[in-house]
Amino acid sequence: MEKTLTEIGSDSLFHEYLNVAGIAYPVPPKIGQRWEYKEREQLVAKIQIDQQGKARYYIDVRALSVN
Repeated sequence: MEKTLTEIGSDSLFHEYLNVAGIAYPVPPKIGQRWEYKEREQLVAKIQIDQQGKARYYIDVRALSVN
């Protein structure tokens, strides 16, 4: 796992964080697939689906800060 990403425990909270960061919420990936969002080659958020079909959500919390 990338050192800059923090795991988010729920789909709804991940969705809210993406909304705050101005990132469109993705269609959930299928089992075995994953979704990633990058800005300027920097990984900002991703969803990984484990072998049991459970989604795990990760985001770079720096994307949530307001400058």
